[in-house]
Amino acid sequence: MSVREWTPSEKRRLPSLHRFFGESLGDMLITDLSAAPLDTKPLDLTCRPPLPPHLRLYLFNCTDHPSERRAGDYRIQLRLPGQERRQRGQLARAPGALLVLAGFVVEFDVFVLWDANAHQDFPYSKGVQVAASTVHHAAIHGLAEQQRDVRGNGYREWVVAVRADRLTEGVRRREELSRQALLGDSPSQPASSGEEAI
Repeated sequence: MSVREWTPSEKRRLPSLHRFFGESLGDMLITDLSAAPLDTKPLDLTCRPPLPPHLRLYLFNCTDHPSERRAGDYRIQLRLPGQERRQRGQLARAPGALLVLAGFVVEFDVFVLWDANAHQDFPYSKGVQVAASTVHHAAIHGLAEQQRDVRGNGYREWVVAVRADRLTEGVRRREELSRQALLGDSPSQPASSGEEAI
């Protein structure tokens, strides 16, 4: 596909992204979104069981672009407020909170949840990818998973893609996979699996 034929992915402003993420958690969300700082990153959310009690959310638009190594794949661009070119960024942890690195694919109503431990320290505007097939599977079936190599550090991460109406299930799966990765365990019963080196 040439750049001329390419149609850019739709994007949302950060407050709209945050609001939709919170609303997609439904009754599991305790945080009052009307009083939350929706225009800043990260966004801290308080939740009911079976979700973790606290989420620290870094949420980005997830878009496709013809410059991707594999045509059609989606990515987020990791840039934090105040981060300058050639300056490294860090995802700030909070005690007792699940660190969530997420992207939203507007045209498919799909959230993508990466392993935040694999991307905690990053260069300016780092691209983090997910296969188009993983996004499409989640859009159709509700949930999909993909294993991918993280360039530069030899780490293999599991990525979860989940349709917005099943976000609670996706966050629970993300928590499980992140815990298993920290313990060195193999993931249990993936929703669907794919091997990607991105």
